Amino acid sequence: MQPRATLCSTMRMWFFLSITMSTVSCSSVVYQPTPVVPTKYPLPFSVKVKLAQIDSYMVEPGSTMLADPAIENHVTRTSSSLDDAKKQWEKSIADYVAARKTFSYLSMDSQTDLDMTLRLNIYIDPGVLFQFNHVYIAKVDAKVIDSTSQAVLSSYQGFGKSIGEVSRGGAEDDRAPVNQAVQASLDNLLSKVENDSRLRRP
Repeated sequence: MQPRATLCSTMRMWFFLSITMSTVSCSSVVYQPTPVVPTKYPLPFSVKVKLAQIDSYMVEPGSTMLADPAIENHVTRTSSSLDDAKKQWEKSIADYVAARKTFSYLSMDSQTDLDMTLRLNIYIDPGVLFQFNHVYIAKVDAKVIDSTSQAVLSSYQGFGKSIGEVSRGGAEDDRAPVNQAVQASLDNLLSKVENDSRLRRP
């Protein structure tokens, strides 16, 4: 059996390496929308998509296996490196909303009926002692706002999860699982928006 002191030292080293790689790896990752079959019944509004926040976090190893649904309670470090690519992320997400035809019309540079403001958080669970795959969780919170009155009409949350590699050494290791988790969270979110009867005009 591994001595306790050695085990603790190994865990501290793993924490440090995981945190360091989270800052380096995610910085060059940008969401790439997957092909989608458009909805047959778009919501009868024009919309502008705004990405208000995007952050990535490392969480304690094994956190995604706990019963606690609030993964944010287990964050070990916040990385703001994705802020540099926020406009690219915003465009990619807007492109996906447009391709999905959730709304009848989407514009990023003109007056619209509604604004959809998003906050996207990505959580990376490094697993325990190199023995488990990394787990990626994406949570996206959205508010649909009347662009004239600025009244919040409705709020939603989307959730997505994916599995990465056991070891993680660069952006290429993050690209696919981050994309899959974000894609799943957007699909989850937009299905709720599309099925909300409050946004259907009589």
